[in-house]
Amino acid sequence: MAKPVETIKKKPNSKAIAAITLAVILILTLASVVIGVSGMKLDQDGLYKLLAWIPTPLESSSWREALVPGTDLGENRVQTYAIVTEEGAAPSEEQLSDTVNVLTKRLLFGGWNSAQAEVVEGNKIRLSLPLDGTHDHAFEMLAAKGEFALADPEGIAFLNHERVKQAAYGPTPNEDSYAISFLLDNEGKQIFADKTTELLGQSISLMIDGVAVASPGINVPLVDGQASLPGFNDETSLAYASMMQYGPLPLDLKLEDQSLKGLPIFGANVQNMLIISLGIAVLLVMLYALFTFRMGGLIAVWLMIIQLISVHFFAALLNSGFTTVTLLAIYGSFGLLVFALMILYRSMKRDLVRGRAIRQSLKEAYGGSGKVAIDTLVGLLLIAVVLIIVDQQQIGSFMRIFAMGLLIDLILIGIGLKVLLGSAITIFGTNSSLYTGVTAKKEAAL
Repeated sequence: MAKPVETIKKKPNSKAIAAITLAVILILTLASVVIGVSGMKLDQDGLYKLLAWIPTPLESSSWREALVPGTDLGENRVQTYAIVTEEGAAPSEEQLSDTVNVLTKRLLFGGWNSAQAEVVEGNKIRLSLPLDGTHDHAFEMLAAKGEFALADPEGIAFLNHERVKQAAYGPTPNEDSYAISFLLDNEGKQIFADKTTELLGQSISLMIDGVAVASPGINVPLVDGQASLPGFNDETSLAYASMMQYGPLPLDLKLEDQSLKGLPIFGANVQNMLIISLGIAVLLVMLYALFTFRMGGLIAVWLMIIQLISVHFFAALLNSGFTTVTLLAIYGSFGLLVFALMILYRSMKRDLVRGRAIRQSLKEAYGGSGKVAIDTLVGLLLIAVVLIIVDQQQIGSFMRIFAMGLLIDLILIGIGLKVLLGSAITIFGTNSSLYTGVTAKKEAAL
């Protein structure tokens, strides 16, 4: 009787899989670096292009279009306003201070985190604004008095900014215009409900400085204390929503002078100096990792490069601009990645000295000190998310980039390190000194 033919199952070649994994990730990393520095045409004629997003000192790079330099680090628009007062009257220091405070809030509301409002020459106000070509007219509207009110068809106001808890602006669902939305406090909610019930079938007017800028019809009573008014463009919606949110300026302003060639607030050539300084600092960190942990350090450097490419990309995608706030968020999250990597590698070194194998030491690192590092990142990420929800101004802007950096850190630590280091061990062997600079006791005994 013939014996059945036994089929031999071939085991997958683990070294080949590891080599392919590393090769694919390396190619993607190098491609991201090249595109991030030089940009890429998305069509044959170059009408559509992925802008460069990695800052370099080269003036020819398009990264400044993706990460528009703010007034602190780039050329800016400088506007000087005179105070309009009755003849013989002079503004008080308190009025000037309050006017600057409201202007600053309006600018932050519009997303210009690096914009600056200040008193100059004793009784004038100067605005330093990012020279990015957007919202050109919004800047002047933001400096308007900004007396907001909701009025009935006779023009009699029944609500002003004091009853507004929160205002916002954004594109309408079909994105053919912008809308202003607002939420009223309890007293405003009751007044608005009564008025919209009384004026059913008529209209109310959104008044700015005594002029009706919109007169929407009332089809149903609005009793929940909130509403959305469409029909604006991006600049008017921004300006009017900020006036609803923060109220009028204490002083009337008149544009006196404007320059489109203002120097960065932090001085000439600060942009390139900062890029070079940060580059040197990152390079020193990478060299330390290489000399201390050898091939393990090389993997760490690889992860650092991926992190910086990714966070800069998302900063550009979120229109964060090239500002000190953005850089603090990017390099703060970068520092936390380095912190987590150092903790994991040092934990591995301790285990190797005690006699554990390289793979076991990597596993144990995640269960001990590495878990503390990951828990720290998770905790900071949760705090960042809460602050993003609570604060829509400068803190929220910082936290959006910082949170994205922390999320990338967690992915790189939780998955990236295991994949890259595990693949390297599969290809190059388990000699622990090759990865961390120390030899395991078992290896030394052999």
